[in-house]
Amino acid sequence: MGDPLPVPYRCIPDITGNNNTCIVHKAYLALIIVLEVVFVGGLIVSLVIGSIKLAFEFAIMLIGFPLALYLITNFRIRKEYNTNKILQNTVTTFRFAEDRFESVSDRGSAFVKYDEIYKILETDTNFYLFLSKNQALNIIKANCSDELISFLREKKR
Repeated sequence: MGDPLPVPYRCIPDITGNNNTCIVHKAYLALIIVLEVVFVGGLIVSLVIGSIKLAFEFAIMLIGFPLALYLITNFRIRKEYNTNKILQNTVTTFRFAEDRFESVSDRGSAFVKYDEIYKILETDTNFYLFLSKNQALNIIKANCSDELISFLREKKR
């Protein structure tokens, strides 16, 4: 995969580059939640004291902050994907064995033991086999048998 986006996001493009899984670091997610709570509190207090202008400003921040964060992140994901031609044009085939898997592409091949995997993340449409905190291999569930999906779920534990 290409270089990950700078903190606070690690984003993993799918094979089309259109849908991405973004993993927000826990500390940044906590910060976002705290700020949203502060904005809600400010909105409530400003309504109680009768300051419509201040309430309007807090309402704008309450809606605008997460919206801006989403738009900026989405822009950065697409930019990262679109500048990485290797990522766009590489198709990888995976072969799974009981103790390891092999990834094969036109760029080479590699064997990875399951105990060397940093983490396995499952979403509705994909499995991500993290080789480190910032690098993952994408397994599209639609291309997997039920047996393989069960096998990967077992390895995830």
